[in-house]
Amino acid sequence: MASTTQPTIDAQVSRNQRSEILGLLSRIDWQPYTLIAALQLLTAFVFLANSGSGVSSWFDKFPLDDGWIHMVYARSFAENGQFWYNPGIPESGMTSPLWAMVVGSTWAVFGTLGLGIVATAKLLGIFFAIASGWLTMRIVWQLSRQRRLGVFAGALVAIEPGFAFAAVSGMEVQLFSIISLAAVWMFLQGRLRTTGILFGLMILARPEGYVIFGIVVATAVARRMWQRDRLELINREDIRELVALAGPTVLLGGAWAVYNYTINGTPWPNTYLAKNQEMGLFPIENIANVLQGYFYNLSFFSGVAFPVSMLAVGIGGIWIIRTYSFSGIPIVSVPVAMTYAVSTAFPLSPDAWNFFARRYLDATIPILTILMIIGFLRIWRKFNYWRETRAPIDQREAHIFNFGLNVVFVATVILPFIALPGNWQRLSDDYSWNSKNVDDVSVGMALWIDENVPADARIGVVDAGASRFFGNRYTYDLVGLNTSSAIGRPPIEYAEENKLDYLFVFRSIYFDSWPLADPVHTIEVDRNTILAGSQMRAYAADYNTVVEFANPTAPLDNDLLRREISVIDIIDTGNGAAIPAYSESAHAYKLEGAGAVVERSFRTVLSGIINDQATTFSFSEQLTVKSVPGELLVVAKRYDAALRGTLRVFADGAEVGIWELSDKDFFFGVDSFNIPASFITSDRTTLRFEVVPLPGQTTGNTFMWWIFVENSVAAESGIEVIDLSDASVNLVESK
Repeated sequence: MASTTQPTIDAQVSRNQRSEILGLLSRIDWQPYTLIAALQLLTAFVFLANSGSGVSSWFDKFPLDDGWIHMVYARSFAENGQFWYNPGIPESGMTSPLWAMVVGSTWAVFGTLGLGIVATAKLLGIFFAIASGWLTMRIVWQLSRQRRLGVFAGALVAIEPGFAFAAVSGMEVQLFSIISLAAVWMFLQGRLRTTGILFGLMILARPEGYVIFGIVVATAVARRMWQRDRLELINREDIRELVALAGPTVLLGGAWAVYNYTINGTPWPNTYLAKNQEMGLFPIENIANVLQGYFYNLSFFSGVAFPVSMLAVGIGGIWIIRTYSFSGIPIVSVPVAMTYAVSTAFPLSPDAWNFFARRYLDATIPILTILMIIGFLRIWRKFNYWRETRAPIDQREAHIFNFGLNVVFVATVILPFIALPGNWQRLSDDYSWNSKNVDDVSVGMALWIDENVPADARIGVVDAGASRFFGNRYTYDLVGLNTSSAIGRPPIEYAEENKLDYLFVFRSIYFDSWPLADPVHTIEVDRNTILAGSQMRAYAADYNTVVEFANPTAPLDNDLLRREISVIDIIDTGNGAAIPAYSESAHAYKLEGAGAVVERSFRTVLSGIINDQATTFSFSEQLTVKSVPGELLVVAKRYDAALRGTLRVFADGAEVGIWELSDKDFFFGVDSFNIPASFITSDRTTLRFEVVPLPGQTTGNTFMWWIFVENSVAAESGIEVIDLSDASVNLVESK
């Protein structure tokens, strides 16, 4: 009997549950959700269909090579349940392991139906963007008690071009956005256990989640302390709340940290170790660069709208904290925490950013929108209060007063939208160009690798996503993002140590100067909007090459050697075994802000290869050299031409001028500077060279110094001349 009635009872329960769910769904007003979803789909279409570069992206291209890195790990997770960069070898090259798992799992299901992995990532990004707009609507609706204002806020998120760009980028921005929004909303409602689970997922979506998590835990502790009515260190409720809030984060974050430790010996992923630079605890200048480079160019904050929108954000944040006390702190602090986290990680430019940098902060756009909308609501209510309480009694004056308030408020609200059309055009065009750049160069080179490089070749790359996804060769990431052993290593030194057969890198004087390799293929773009360089080259290495070194004490620069001047002094920096007359000690050599001593072997020109040592410095270099009183002194130096820098020159304490070292085609650059005769007063002159700090040029370096006078002066003065008559033998023009 039981076996007969039980299925009937279960079926009845199932029907009741379905009825309840259908009843609940029928009571939902779907219009605002449909509106926000439609707007987000429309904005996605605008980006995907844009053909400003001549081609549109749709569902086969990414606007950043990092998207392909995620796809390498997503594919590995889908096929093997592992995070492999090269087959069978685990790596922690994912900034967002959760994104790799979400994309990989979804593709494992729908890929069997013909859905490509790129389309999977983009569709998931659009879905999470829609969900972020919905949740933004719900949060503003709850905070303001105004349904229309919530719908307006959700619509703003959908039409914000930076957020729409990120939605179709194949990156984890929208995943992090929806999790962070949900986490702070749950905390606002006091649902700590759900908040804890969301924060555990958040740190797997982006490492900046640790900073936000720290703020939330500190807020929870502060709230507990504030509510105390007696002196007490900790109680059961404190423990219960902290376990609910921090437990999932500790478990998930701990598991991720253990995984990273097995890969690189630290709790951090390769991406953090390879990119992070020490910026100090309070990098004020870097924070200012974020404000100027990102927020000042964000659509609702761009140009003249910046002070107005920021004021609204501040007012909105103050109101939330005053209304919700400690529970409101996390939602207000997310943009601050993200800005701080990014600012302490690596140096940033104050110029307008491309997507490579924007992606770190684009997830804050929904929360910034929430704060801005709430701020404008408070401003509107304040204006209404003034209208009702401070309007003049005289009817005519009251009309003028109300008119003025209306004009000011309308102008204030309109300002954040002034830059929107221009930003839509600019960013949608950028999306097309970025995608074309990555497809032409990164994907194009990867396809060349697959067709032309031996199957057993070991290759080194700098754009590590497409090269591995399509290249199908054992691949070393020379930056270290996906090859932990390469972190902090000079690429050429690492390539020689591991006997890499090919390097696929953006052209630079370092690789063109490498004696053991020659370029075999080049891809170039005319307009570069996102790549690290406009020209990617393939270099084939030959470790059996016999290198014949040229004399390092010769300047090996034809332009300099053809001048009618004679060498009267040489200073060999960094070389402890230098000829005594050329040694640093013989020239009272002194550095301020001394750095490392480095040794390099590189081409100077096609047939001139040099091994030499250098000293580096961050402030100044000083040396005392031979000179002829009252005569022109020419100083020349060998330097790293990629880090050439700009120097302020002094002779015997008097400032001579600024020396901007020239760009060169090879690693070892040689440049000269003339010190007028009026500065030379004796047969020994103390020269001082101070680094002029400029963007990207904050250090100096020297391999060798040469001191020249004119030939006629050397002959008349009888000063000893160093013979370099054979130095220019076999020199040819640079590539």
